[in-house]
Amino acid sequence: MRKVPMAIAFFATAALTLTACGNGGDSGGNAAGGAEKASGDQGTFVFLPKSLNNPYWVDAREGMEAKAKELGVEAQFLGPDADDAAAQVAIFDSVLATNPAGIAISPNDPASVKDNIAKATAAGIPVIAWDGPVPDSDVLGYIGTDNVAAGEQAGEALAQAIAEKGKVAVVIGSLSAVNLNQRLEGVKKALENYPDIEVVATEESGESVATAQTSAETILQANPDLAGFIGIGGSDLPGIAGALKSGNQCGDVKAVGFDVVPQGVEGMEGGCVDALIAQKPFGMTAQALEILKAFDEGTSELEDNFTVDTGVETVTPDTLEEFQKTDH
Repeated sequence: MRKVPMAIAFFATAALTLTACGNGGDSGGNAAGGAEKASGDQGTFVFLPKSLNNPYWVDAREGMEAKAKELGVEAQFLGPDADDAAAQVAIFDSVLATNPAGIAISPNDPASVKDNIAKATAAGIPVIAWDGPVPDSDVLGYIGTDNVAAGEQAGEALAQAIAEKGKVAVVIGSLSAVNLNQRLEGVKKALENYPDIEVVATEESGESVATAQTSAETILQANPDLAGFIGIGGSDLPGIAGALKSGNQCGDVKAVGFDVVPQGVEGMEGGCVDALIAQKPFGMTAQALEILKAFDEGTSELEDNFTVDTGVETVTPDTLEEFQKTDH
């Protein structure tokens, strides 16, 4: 594997001397620092999440902001209010016009951002994929969860919750998101080890808690003997827990999903959630900003097409309190 050329930093810096970095206009999101930089200053690092309507992204933004303060740099967190590939592309377009110091993208639809990534690379702006990969693109690499392995961990947690037998159903945020499909692949891989477990339904939620709850309610009506659910996206488990609570089925139908967010914690404390697969959104963006800064300065030791796995942890009602005492 070849090392990423140090010329990236030169071209990015040259571009930044020509155009000041704006604050993203009306594109949405939050900024660390937030003041517009004068021409010739270091420039702003920009994180482009899938959306802003999920508590997962709150932790991610806070990690970015904390690291930006520590490093003495400016960083912005700009995304659509809800999952919207076209809106994300429009925000990416506006960001490119500001000649940022670096970009971290978590794509709604990887295919939709490839052209913008290519434009950024041609302009000497380092781009990395964060949280979700962008296969076959010009990104320098990926930092985030190994989603297949995380899916396997979730599938194993579900199997144990239902005593290794019964009908289960999947609610997934988006079938176009590479990272969510990788998790689903891992779940299926884990469940293949349990011949007495049958997946009877897979429904898409659009990363909406309300839609996830409606989907779960529909699945429950069609499968009164359902043993368990697994939520693949961050909004899916809260919706599943809501369906179980409204149907008075918490504890009878097991539920496993991703991310230790307030709704998931509330569901677990209420007996509606049996396991949470905790990613590390705070640390993920903090590391990503360090990586982008190193690429911008030409000091990165990472190789082209790098992968940094930030890991996951299975949280249960027995371990929730201890988990919440630490930063992730």
